[in-house]
Amino acid sequence: MNKKRVAIIGAGIIGVTTAYELAQKGFDVTVFDKNQTCSEESSFANGGVISPGYITPWASPSIFKRLLKEQFSKHASILLRAPHFETLRWLSQSIKASKSERYWRHRQVLQKLALMTQTRLKELTQSLGLDLEQSQGFNIIYRSERHFEWAKSALPYLSDLGVAFQIMDQEALLTKEPALESQTPMVGAIHLPDDQVINCRQFALSLRDEAEKIGVHFEFKSVIDALSPDNPLRLVVNGKPQFFDHVVVCAGMGSLPLLKPLALNLPMTAVYGYSMTAIIKEPLDAPKCGIMDEKYKVTIVRQGNRVRIGGIMEFGGDPKTHNPKAIKTLYKVLEDWFPKATDMGQQIQVWKGARAMLPKGSPIIGATPHSGLWLNLGHGSSGWATSCGSAQVLAGLMSHEISSSEWSELALT
Repeated sequence: MNKKRVAIIGAGIIGVTTAYELAQKGFDVTVFDKNQTCSEESSFANGGVISPGYITPWASPSIFKRLLKEQFSKHASILLRAPHFETLRWLSQSIKASKSERYWRHRQVLQKLALMTQTRLKELTQSLGLDLEQSQGFNIIYRSERHFEWAKSALPYLSDLGVAFQIMDQEALLTKEPALESQTPMVGAIHLPDDQVINCRQFALSLRDEAEKIGVHFEFKSVIDALSPDNPLRLVVNGKPQFFDHVVVCAGMGSLPLLKPLALNLPMTAVYGYSMTAIIKEPLDAPKCGIMDEKYKVTIVRQGNRVRIGGIMEFGGDPKTHNPKAIKTLYKVLEDWFPKATDMGQQIQVWKGARAMLPKGSPIIGATPHSGLWLNLGHGSSGWATSCGSAQVLAGLMSHEISSSEWSELALT
């Protein structure tokens, strides 16, 4: 019996994990990407946090007030740079999706994907013997009493999901993170012991090697023409046609021009995230595990001998131009909590990446009206945290091992 041939477009963390899971199901998989290797764009330098206990849709019930307030803040976590009409329409759709009932539905599905990812990462790391930069535990620090009380009120929900947590005051947190700056005001923290920090790009490169061992083919520097409505399973790659039984589109924002002729409902927009990475000056002055400053939505993590500060959501602007306000916010959070971790005078890698986000907050994973054409995209800032789970869901759908009704919130509408 011949294996079904599958083309995956996009070799970011979503594409690589999808390729591996499909190959495990017995598909003959080829991955195409325009870059020279995998994980070159949105997966390149993200924060690396896998936190089922914290993951939430961006479209929360408080998002409208936060969006307005942030525009007048000196250190903002949400930036609007000359947004055009399409961005404003997307924000309007996102605010509609933030109503309490819809928010909790999409939060639940994201957390299910993140829990699956957490479990699968542990399985793969152990079974494949992957040597990765990783640390255990995640701390969410609260500066506001109101936000801390709201977070504590939601903890029974985490208990129902089986997510372990510990409420801590400053003294208790300092036992977990002795290098934390004690003079920076805080009202409390929530410690999530099972959550992890893993270098996303390092994992993607390692899993690519493992995928090749089980027969996955990777074709880089591949330019693919827009898909034809007459036959979207016919790919024109670098000017030459290739035919497949299935095509899976995982190309982030690059998916839109590929899918445009098919007239699918894909209200994705690019939301830019930032990170700064620097060599740790003194290991005792750096974080032991990951932390999140809840006010600024900025993470600080240790990755090997480096510290990485990540966050910010920027709408509009030039993808190649760094917003000084975003950089200042990242610097501030690092200075507030780990001022001695790195030498600010050294060369620091600043990264900006476009995250393809949908208004609803959860991704699209599943079939399209075109037979054989599948989507796994729109993960936004949750791509790494939901990557392995998303790949398992898609592989289960394609192999008919699970029903689309089990994951209706992820369906294309």
